[in-house]
Amino acid sequence: MNLKSECLSCLLNQSLRVAKNLNLDEQTSKKMMTLAATSIGAYGEISPPVAASDLYPKLASFTENEDVYKALKALSTQEALKLLPSVEKKVTSVSGAIKAAVAGNVIDFATPNHFDLKSEFEKVFETDFAIDDELKFLTLVQGAKKIMIIGDNVGEHVFDKLLLTAMAKTYPNIQRYYAVRGRPIINDVTLVEAKALEMEAVAIVVDSGVPTPGLDYDHASEAFMRLYNTMDVIIAKGMGNYECLEGVKDKRIFHLFKVKCDVVAKDVGEKLGELIFMQNR
Repeated sequence: MNLKSECLSCLLNQSLRVAKNLNLDEQTSKKMMTLAATSIGAYGEISPPVAASDLYPKLASFTENEDVYKALKALSTQEALKLLPSVEKKVTSVSGAIKAAVAGNVIDFATPNHFDLKSEFEKVFETDFAIDDELKFLTLVQGAKKIMIIGDNVGEHVFDKLLLTAMAKTYPNIQRYYAVRGRPIINDVTLVEAKALEMEAVAIVVDSGVPTPGLDYDHASEAFMRLYNTMDVIIAKGMGNYECLEGVKDKRIFHLFKVKCDVVAKDVGEKLGELIFMQNR
């Protein structure tokens, strides 16, 4: 999915949030925003995640740490872990774990609309998916040998682990993989956060190599793509992965996310705030 006009303003707003998060002084903030505006104005027919992979390193150049949301990512994980015990009590099946995983997708620093994690979990188990391909997913899983979850945001990955745990109990003979970004980008999960959570206890954690907040094939490592192509079923978490993968025509992929921007809402044909579990079209 290529950039729309709304995406350009979103990227500019993201830049402003980064400046505020870094507590930059006014003069430095103006320099950052000027650089961001110039960069954003030059983007052509590329996806929002590819644009972000160009923009965020430029924003990070104004600080000593390439991980501009490092502190907030740690806080997101802490908040998710506080909720985990109560969520675990409600998860009694793979279906319930899928709901928990999609609720975690509200943790996102790149979208114009924000949702409260605690409030999300108070209603998610009684909320239907606007697009619900769970039956197709479960049918494919029955004959699968390998399954991969492509991770999205830090904090959200706490509930991805819960889904992988449920998968391990229900389908113990399926090999489970969890794919992460190749470097810090926005608040997306990398090897650092996955290992800190001990994700390796429930899945083989793999570095996709991508610097993009979404699995862009052109930026993935050859080793990852060789592994990826052996998967029987793939869950792609979040809108960034959707934006990269909706056009690849691969029926192994199931998109799992909450609609958090009008551009994606229009693309999937559903309303802002809806839950999506959709087989790739």
